Amino acid sequence: MISLVRDLMIAVTLCCWVLSLYKLRDLARNPRYRPLRALCLALVGITVSLTVQPFMPGLDRAFGVLDLTRLVSNCLTLVSATAAQAFLLYMTGDDERTRRRIRRRTVALLVSVAAMAVLFALTPARAALDDPRVAGGRYYGDPFDAPFLYVYLTYLGWSMTQVVALAHRYARQAARPLLRLGLRLIVAGAAWGLVYVLAKLTAVAVGALWPGSALASDAVVVFSFTVSILLILIGSTLPSWGPLVGLDRLGARARAVLDHHRLRPLQAAVHRVLPEIALLPEPRGPAGLLAVLRDPYLRRVRATVEILDGYATLRPWMSAALLDAAEAAGRRAGWTGDRLAAATEATVLATALEARAAGAPPAADHDGLPDLPAARADGGEVAEQVAWLVRVARAYRSPEVTRLRAGLRPATGPENVERRQRVQ
Repeated sequence: MISLVRDLMIAVTLCCWVLSLYKLRDLARNPRYRPLRALCLALVGITVSLTVQPFMPGLDRAFGVLDLTRLVSNCLTLVSATAAQAFLLYMTGDDERTRRRIRRRTVALLVSVAAMAVLFALTPARAALDDPRVAGGRYYGDPFDAPFLYVYLTYLGWSMTQVVALAHRYARQAARPLLRLGLRLIVAGAAWGLVYVLAKLTAVAVGALWPGSALASDAVVVFSFTVSILLILIGSTLPSWGPLVGLDRLGARARAVLDHHRLRPLQAAVHRVLPEIALLPEPRGPAGLLAVLRDPYLRRVRATVEILDGYATLRPWMSAALLDAAEAAGRRAGWTGDRLAAATEATVLATALEARAAGAPPAADHDGLPDLPAARADGGEVAEQVAWLVRVARAYRSPEVTRLRAGLRPATGPENVERRQRVQ
């Protein structure tokens, strides 16, 4: 297990070198682009930090100071963490407020590095360079405990918390799928960074209390650190190399398959009541799955068109009184925004389907019904229209909307319709 973790760390180090050189090439072409400069600093910092770790014994002997390489490696990790924050901040703008936030983080980094250097200088070495344990390398595998280590872990834990918050916030705003995925990988990597901080503190305590468990705890530390670096590394560079290997096309295809899967229940419900709107017979079973995988874009468009055809056909059975009542009931339940609008639309659509299936006459007040959100998008907003219909399809099957419909059945009664007509 320990050997496997070490091999993984070597593989991640090589991957760091490849991606660092790749991004440095981009920086040479555009040296004034601040986000790229911050990203390159983060990549180079962590790459060098990982690279020097296997050579700690030789480097310490070369400089004549025990644990100096460990101190430098930890400082480079903090530089990388600060540069990662700067990269995320620059992604949203390059104004004075952003630069001020980055300067504050840089000052915190410099204070932390200075504190680590002072504590390192004031702390006596734990062993001599000619100690057999140091010369043989066993010393570097033991749990390490020194005052500067706690400054390092404190700043790193704070930095990873900041990275999680920044990347999560920007992932919700990102329009490009690969950028959104990359930011989510950064969130996951930073979360593993926090696991590393906790594992490191635990390893120190375990090593002091149960020295025999040092190797196992060290494996956990190395594994969590390596996974954190790997996820952040992939996430931060994914938007640039992803399109080169076709990940954007693969992602778009997967998105189309997922959209079709989410729209299918609503499409099937409309088919049951209005079979005439089906453009082609819907294949089922393995043949249906293969048809979707073969051309998910066509299947998604077909589902969208058929659902919207159902909207148009069912409009006479859609009650304006029910729309108002559903919206009022949703607000009383605490729903707002898109959640309220999707639940209201799903309620009106489901009731219209039931009325049409039962052979009921059209709603007397359907002329007063405004255009529902699904019918408002024009040809330039197809993606938004599909996303909205997915929301409606999800609401259509939700227990909340089922309960809402059950409580609003009296709202379509003739006395309510007549009251609304008198008000109008």
